[in-house]
Amino acid sequence: MMSYGLCKCSTDELAVAYNNRGQIKYFRVDFYEAIDDYTEAIRVNPKFEVPYYNRGLILYRLGFYDEAIKDFQKVLELNPKLEDAKIGLKQCMVDKEERRRRTSD
Repeated sequence: MMSYGLCKCSTDELAVAYNNRGQIKYFRVDFYEAIDDYTEAIRVNPKFEVPYYNRGLILYRLGFYDEAIKDFQKVLELNPKLEDAKIGLKQCMVDKEERRRRTSD
């Protein structure tokens, strides 16, 4: 019989593990479960920009523009040089404005 001990990993490693599990769920199109894992990665290590970016992408795809904008802004606060986050933020703001125009017409 095998005995399993508790993982003695750092918070950084744990955050990466949650992020990676979120990626698997994302590829399986389990978006809400992926969001949960990215959120847990952020809870474990709030300075890890990757899960903010990943969660922002899903929120954007689901049309939750305000939440996605906050995530992209947080990524850029943590890593101002991340071009993908700049592009995501810009596109999200454009699409949010387009939706606002369509609904106000």
